Amino acid sequence: MKLDLWRVDEKTLRRTTKELPNSILKEQADLLAEKTDGIIYGRITNMKFQPQDREIIYNLATVFEVVVPQLDNYSYTLLTIYSKPERDYPVAITVGSNLIDDAENFMPLYECRDKEAFIQALKTVLSSEEVNSNISILYSKANF
Repeated sequence: MKLDLWRVDEKTLRRTTKELPNSILKEQADLLAEKTDGIIYGRITNMKFQPQDREIIYNLATVFEVVVPQLDNYSYTLLTIYSKPERDYPVAITVGSNLIDDAENFMPLYECRDKEAFIQALKTVLSSEEVNSNISILYSKANF
C-alpha cells in the first residue's frame, strides 16, 4: 500500500472547486452549447499573462471565446478573466479586448473580490443586449 499524505481526492476537488471562477465560466460555456443545440459553444482557454505594468497582480488569463463550427469555426473573444493561478479571488474581467491590448493597457471592466461580485459581473456581460444580439445573429447565420 502506498503512503498517501495528501488530503485531496477527485471527489473532494470536484465539490470544492465547482463554485470557483473557472468552473462557473465552464458551466456557462456548456449552457451556451445546450441552449443553441451545439450550434454555438463557448471555448475556454487558460494562458500565461505578462502585463507590461509590473504592479498588476494577475498572471493568468482565462479567455472565453464564442465558437460557431458551421461558420468555418468562426470565433471571437467574449471576455477574459485575469487571476493568479493559485488564488480564487480577486479576478479582473475585460470585455471586447484581447491579451495584447490588455498587456499593454490593462483596464478591466470589472474587478471582483468574491463569488457574488463575479457572478453579478458575468451576468451583466452575458445578459447584455450586445452579447445576446451577437449570439442571435451568429445562430441565424449558422442555420442558413
